[in-house]
Amino acid sequence: MKKIIFILLTHIPILLQAQYILGIDISHHQGSINWTQVYNDGKVFAFVKATEGVTYNDPRFVTNMNNGNNAGVVMGAYHFARPDNNSAIDEANHFVNIAGNYISDGFLPPVLDLEDPNSNTHLDNLYSSAQLTTWVLDWLTEVENQTGVRPIIYTNSHYAGYLQSSVNVYDLWIAKPDGSPTNPPSNLGVWIDWKFKQYSWQGSVNGISGAVDLDVFHGSMQDFNNMVNTGAVVEQNIIKDLKVYPVPTNDWITLKTSSNINEVKIMDIKGRILKNIHKDNIRKINLSDFTSGVYFLEIQNQKNEVSRIKVIRN
Repeated sequence: MKKIIFILLTHIPILLQAQYILGIDISHHQGSINWTQVYNDGKVFAFVKATEGVTYNDPRFVTNMNNGNNAGVVMGAYHFARPDNNSAIDEANHFVNIAGNYISDGFLPPVLDLEDPNSNTHLDNLYSSAQLTTWVLDWLTEVENQTGVRPIIYTNSHYAGYLQSSVNVYDLWIAKPDGSPTNPPSNLGVWIDWKFKQYSWQGSVNGISGAVDLDVFHGSMQDFNNMVNTGAVVEQNIIKDLKVYPVPTNDWITLKTSSNINEVKIMDIKGRILKNIHKDNIRKINLSDFTSGVYFLEIQNQKNEVSRIKVIRN
């Protein structure tokens, strides 16, 4: 979910830059969120509830995804599993139907949230280990087949151990609310490694009223960048090897491709041309004269191939 976002390093508090990539996970329960404040509070990423079961859509999902993305937070969607009521395929279809626009390069991998639906319903009472594993794999496989992006499993230590080892080809986001982003989680069940750790259920973040879940990514900024790719949203992808980074940016955008870039148009969200650059083999675009917001780059190479890329100027 291979995004190049080195610019985010400049916004992470100094003590965290070299060590921890921090984020949050939220749903409509957090109410209206000021995503710019979240971003300025050093939260690099956010997982957002999209769906539950086969009928429920989080009412703030699209708003959260769009506003978070526009503020520069790396966003991702998750689905709350209800194996007690539905087939895995039906739930996967519902999730992709609602969240599919946010499952691609530039976003976090999609997530299956596997936990007991409530205090009275326990999945291990309804399913054997083999049966629950089959349900989980069916959902993960269907989402991956439909989107081309490999999902992540969110769960606790109990279900990480209850599931069979065939699920560990998918990365683990482990619930370990010990209050520490620095302590590696224990009791990973059938996994030997982890991708994310949810280290608090009572976090405090600027821009969010009340408690919020806090998370940490396991890896370097380069690992994170590789996971979410270029960060630029491709509206039209004709120049196949084109990469545009960093997105979000403050001043400069770099263009990387094997072909020569001879023209770049910078447009606003209504398609109006704000600047037209004609130059032999353009490789860097200066956006320092533009205000914060969303823009489009229309990039043409010497073969007259054109790609249209959405970028964010912080």
